[in-house]
Amino acid sequence: MMQVDHLNDEGARLRALSSYEILGTPPEQGFDDVAALAAEICGTPIAVVNFIGDGRQFFKAEVGLGVRETPLETSFCRQAILQSDFLYVPDATKDPRFEGNPLVTGAPGLRFYAGALLKTEDGQPIGTVCVLDTQPRELTEPQLASLRRLARQTMAQLELRRAARVQQAERALQSQILESATDYAIIAMDRTGRITRWNTGAAQILGWREDEMLGELTHRFFTPEDRASKQPEIEMGIALERGSAPDERWHVRKNGTRFWASGEMMPLKAEDGEIQGFLKILRDRTQQQEDAASLHDSELRFRSLVEVSPQVVWFGDAAGNITYCNAYWYDYTGLPPGETGEASWMGVIHPDYREPTRTAWLAAARTGDAYEVEFPLRRADGQYRWFLSRARPVRDTDGTLRSWIGTSLDIHERKQAETRFAALTDLSPAIIWFGNPDGSLSYLNDRWYEYTGQTPEQALPLGWGEVIHPDDLPGLLEVWEDARTREVLYDTEARLRRVDGVYRWFLIRAEPLRDEAGKVIGWLGSNSDIHDRRHAEHALQKAQDQLRLAVEATSIGIFDYDLVTGDLGWDARVCALFGLPPDAPVSYDVFLAGLHPDDRSWVDEAVKAVLDPAGDGVYDIVYRTIGLQDGVERWVAAKGQTFFAQGKAVRFIGTVRDVTASRQAEQDLRETEERYRMASRATNDAIWDWNLASDHIRWNEAVQTLFGYAADEVGPSGAWWKSHIHPDDRERVKTSIYAVIDDSTEHWSDEYRFLRADGSYAYILDRGYVIRDAQGHAVRMIGAMLDITARKRAEEHQRLLTGELQHRVKNTLAMVQAIANQTLRNATSPQEAREAFQARLIALGKAHDILTQASWTAAPIAEVIEGALSVHRQDAARIRISGPNVLLAAKPALSLALALHELATNAAKYGALSNESGIVELRWHVIHDDTAPRFCLTWSEQGGPPILSQPARRGFGSRLIERSFAAEVGGEVKLTYAPTGVVCRLEATLAAMQEQRGELAA
Repeated sequence: MMQVDHLNDEGARLRALSSYEILGTPPEQGFDDVAALAAEICGTPIAVVNFIGDGRQFFKAEVGLGVRETPLETSFCRQAILQSDFLYVPDATKDPRFEGNPLVTGAPGLRFYAGALLKTEDGQPIGTVCVLDTQPRELTEPQLASLRRLARQTMAQLELRRAARVQQAERALQSQILESATDYAIIAMDRTGRITRWNTGAAQILGWREDEMLGELTHRFFTPEDRASKQPEIEMGIALERGSAPDERWHVRKNGTRFWASGEMMPLKAEDGEIQGFLKILRDRTQQQEDAASLHDSELRFRSLVEVSPQVVWFGDAAGNITYCNAYWYDYTGLPPGETGEASWMGVIHPDYREPTRTAWLAAARTGDAYEVEFPLRRADGQYRWFLSRARPVRDTDGTLRSWIGTSLDIHERKQAETRFAALTDLSPAIIWFGNPDGSLSYLNDRWYEYTGQTPEQALPLGWGEVIHPDDLPGLLEVWEDARTREVLYDTEARLRRVDGVYRWFLIRAEPLRDEAGKVIGWLGSNSDIHDRRHAEHALQKAQDQLRLAVEATSIGIFDYDLVTGDLGWDARVCALFGLPPDAPVSYDVFLAGLHPDDRSWVDEAVKAVLDPAGDGVYDIVYRTIGLQDGVERWVAAKGQTFFAQGKAVRFIGTVRDVTASRQAEQDLRETEERYRMASRATNDAIWDWNLASDHIRWNEAVQTLFGYAADEVGPSGAWWKSHIHPDDRERVKTSIYAVIDDSTEHWSDEYRFLRADGSYAYILDRGYVIRDAQGHAVRMIGAMLDITARKRAEEHQRLLTGELQHRVKNTLAMVQAIANQTLRNATSPQEAREAFQARLIALGKAHDILTQASWTAAPIAEVIEGALSVHRQDAARIRISGPNVLLAAKPALSLALALHELATNAAKYGALSNESGIVELRWHVIHDDTAPRFCLTWSEQGGPPILSQPARRGFGSRLIERSFAAEVGGEVKLTYAPTGVVCRLEATLAAMQEQRGELAA
């Protein structure tokens, strides 16, 4: 902490020393006198006035040393400034502070030192006035006191030296300020008004030099009338009274001209307040005075113009309060003249726009930014019209906002036009844009953003260039720059990137927009998608080139019939088709003469029809010619187009080509195709012709009738055929057919399943023959598809029948054996056994008959029941049957038939059918619940002999029912002997009643 305090004190001491600017200065007499006087008073050979700087000891004055500086490390004064006032060392060899000091132990061998501190007013030690000797010495009190007085005298001299330096700097600064203020005339006077100082500005403004005006009265540059009215004296009096006398008036220059000046006169006072003179400052404000006068006149003219202006003109103060509106405002709104309050002008703005308008205006008034807003304004008759209101701040020369001036312009028609234009741009399929004179864009319609995916912030003002194809952008910018430079139509084509990254060609055009003076103020442009047109043009050019090459490479001839002049032109090929040389003269009569007599009349009519403006002008016919010179008959195909103008045919152009060979080939082909067509119609096979190079297949009509497809559903390709082969057969068939195609064999045959139009598959026997070229490569394959579904089904049915017959015979024999065993075991007599056995065999036979009719697949339940109960239903009303139609599988049908036969037989013997009044209710239904559907059948007897007790034992009939239904079907059988009659309930899953349960597999 002591170290920090020492560093702080040392810093303050060094700053105090620096303020005197004494270190390193040359000797001065005043300080030399102090050193000499100190040596003389103390009788020492050495005396010094020194200052202790940062690491240095500087001697401002010295006696007996001969040097200006010595090292600080061995200095006696270094110890002196550590004292509070004085350091006195009579004999340094006896003072421990200087033990080992080289100045003591070595040359010059100092022994004596006495030094008085030099202290600033705030007590900072900056040096000493000291005396030294090589001999020990004692000083008297008067000598010590004198040394202290010399130290004080040195500090006083330092203070005077510093004050003089500051005053000199201030005077230099004041003089510099006065001389540099050339825009101001600064004039100092004594108390009588005579000039004592005349700066450069005064010389420049008034024209007199300083030497001409010193001692002169200030009256000299006042106007005669001001001198007569004692204006100079009045100004001096006011300055004395008030401390300042400002004025603005005309003054006179040396050359006699007058200038308007703003000035001020102030008294000059001494430090004690005594008036020593006056200071007058003038500034030439002639231009400002003239400008103010001109402004006043301009404001008068402006106010006149404002009053007759055809638009609203208004003023506002700096706070945003409206202070004035011209007559147009009051005429338009019907408001009382002079009314400018916020409530009044807000009241005539449309309600939907009042608050946004007020907010925008107050924000502009608060920030000082320009104000611009559009809103509907109510007219005196209540109608609203759109106005554009703008305002700019009026500022002082220092930038302070003083007021506002604004206008409100009727833009109703423009707004309506903009609305219509906006609607048009939104509806336009093209991209619409506005360009600025500098090449940037200010508007793009929605088509741009939809097409490019850009946002307005990304596209405007220059981001639109990012979607131009990099290869097209330099050329586009060059054309755009040239159009703007020359102010001409902008027309170019470029590719624009769509939102999905695809580039499309666009036609880009823009017209310059000009103001009334003809100056270009912007550009209205559109971008139209011409991508398809470009491709079409390219395709057209390619087609034209191909046509030209085709015409040159083939025997196509061209004719051109000018219907205005009647000239007919044929090229050499056309002439040849009419048996004429290339240079033979031709006309329409020559054309008719060269036609085959059988074709001449109708061809003439065809030409007249194509020249009729009511037609389409298309000409496409084939006719025969007879060579006019060679007599050769030729077939000619002619195509042409008539061109019309103002409802008249003006030109007929077309081509002709010799089709004699192709005509003959077509005739041969037609005869061949006719034979092929007759052969194909004579068969039910689907005949196909497969071009292996193009994968194209031609089918005869049988493919439609065979598989149920419409004509447009039959695919003309191998891929369609392969896709309709059953998935399980497809790879096998493809392998087999391509093995034949790739091999050298010619015949192929395979069987597979082929998809019909209704989703089912037909069994097909397909056979084909491979046609190869000269190199043995397969080029075509012709074959026929024979539907063998019926054969396959018959074969399968035969196989099933054989198996079914074996199974049924075994099952029937087993069932007959079981019936016989049970019947004989329980019969009381042979006659009873024979009758029961016979009845049961008859019931079994009837069930067999029903299943045989259904090929042992499924039988309707109603038919099964009718067959089982036919013997007992002579009176249909006694056995009442009801229930839904349910198809039963073979085994459930047999089991149900036997069960119903047993129930009916028991009813006829002992139950409801044993008398004349009893009835049987037979009902069945299907139960659908959360589990699998269940089949339920109920046999209920009523009106028969009452059952007084339960049977003592179970008979064969009950066991047969349980065995035939419960065991075979997996169902439940419940027999109830109620007093009113027997009730039997049969129940099984619907699936068990309808499934074959592996019968056919057995």
